[in-house]
Amino acid sequence: MSNVTLIDRIRQHEVERGEAPALRDPQQMMSWAELGLFSNRVANALMALGLEKGDRVAFLGHGSVRYAATLVGTLKAGLSLVPLPTLLSDEAIGTMLADSGAKVLFVSESQAAKPRQRPAHTIGLDFADDETKDFDAFLDGASDTAPDVTITLEDEFNVIYSSGTTGTPKGIVLQHKLRADAARRFRSLGFPDGGRTLATTAIYSNWTIGAFVYTLWAGGCLYLTGKFSAAGLVELCEDYRPDDIFMVPIQAQRLLDYVAQTDCPAPPPALKWCAGSYFPAAQKAALMDYWDGGLMEIYGLTEGAPFTMLNASAHPDKIGTVGRSDPVEDLKIIGENDQLLPNGERGEVLGRVRVIMRGYHNNPAASEAMIWRDEDGTAWMRSGDIGWLDDDGFLTITGRKKDMIVSGGFNIYSADLEEILLRHPDIAEAAAFAVPSAEWGESPAAAIVPREGAELNPDAIRQWANDQLGPLQRIRAVALTPSLPRGSLDKVLYRSLRDQFAHLGDSESKTA
Repeated sequence: MSNVTLIDRIRQHEVERGEAPALRDPQQMMSWAELGLFSNRVANALMALGLEKGDRVAFLGHGSVRYAATLVGTLKAGLSLVPLPTLLSDEAIGTMLADSGAKVLFVSESQAAKPRQRPAHTIGLDFADDETKDFDAFLDGASDTAPDVTITLEDEFNVIYSSGTTGTPKGIVLQHKLRADAARRFRSLGFPDGGRTLATTAIYSNWTIGAFVYTLWAGGCLYLTGKFSAAGLVELCEDYRPDDIFMVPIQAQRLLDYVAQTDCPAPPPALKWCAGSYFPAAQKAALMDYWDGGLMEIYGLTEGAPFTMLNASAHPDKIGTVGRSDPVEDLKIIGENDQLLPNGERGEVLGRVRVIMRGYHNNPAASEAMIWRDEDGTAWMRSGDIGWLDDDGFLTITGRKKDMIVSGGFNIYSADLEEILLRHPDIAEAAAFAVPSAEWGESPAAAIVPREGAELNPDAIRQWANDQLGPLQRIRAVALTPSLPRGSLDKVLYRSLRDQFAHLGDSESKTA
């Protein structure tokens, strides 16, 4: 393995690429030369506050050139990034800040009220007040020469928190070596030298941090779009002409809905990277039919394993899967008693890769609980996802282990029910979840979002779906709702649905 880090690559591009663009948002562009000087000042200013190599710096705000360039400066100082999700509650944000031990917080004005207890130093990305230092004042007097800090592959890169929407969030500690290894892998599949990447998701997500790393590694330009809209995406692609686009499935769905309503022409060809949640096969096919340039679907955990990739254009017969690992032997499926299962049988997905997380911060018990060891003592990481492998090594995911519906002792998988519901031409989104049942313990229910202008009858939808489902899968109740609760990367929050619609266990159909 090469000893080159992301910071090594960035320093090289600052010299060689000069006036070429490195970062963009709707209001600003920063060249590689400007990024070099700006990030050097950030690094030196942080060190002047007394921060030492290995300390952590938290970020709470929306994607912008300044945010991304400050990430680079923080890494140059040998510090670790703690990007915090803006969608979470004040309590969850406070828990993450306290657990991380971050000594500095960079915050946007829109998020300033969330942290109830702040680190010793709080700096406004776009504002200042009595408790928040102005960004320009923070940089005042800082040198723009490169800081004398050596970054190694073993150094900590970031702490990414797993959730916090329910339960206690876990801080996933990743090192520079994981980021460097992934950057080399992705560069072989896309990300041309000096290429353009469009990131449509929030910069605090691990998915967008990936886009940030892979693009800067290749000396390209990363465009942070801000709030997503389908019309805005089409317009931006015409202007920016990205080589690579990072998306999530719900955005692909909204784009396709927009196209159906407006009949707008496809943007210029671009390689679409999609991850984060269930991506129906029909939507993948529709996206490829509409937009040239290829589609790569990624399945994996922030922790590092398991990891699969689907080149949907190259494997149209496998479009219902999330791809396979490389090598294929890096995936296994185990049953309820942790026994290995053969191809075709559903169970928990395990994976191994060369580089994984260092562990969960302050939580060694959770780190150990992630591990399953085979008869040779080799460690595999538990995904918490339920899926099965075909004979070619392609993986199909059917749901989360903790979100599985267990009715009368039988396992019912949300993805199976959702696949049927999403075949209905008037259903835009669907999620299947468990509701209480006196007779069966749990029964399946579903929340659906109608397409714009559609008028749906919940009972009729339930009957239509049940006509296509097996006797054990039949949906007890259907709820119409204007939207599904979503968290990071627009993942559906099934626990929230269980709580919100628990009353459907004792009734037939409701409108939320």
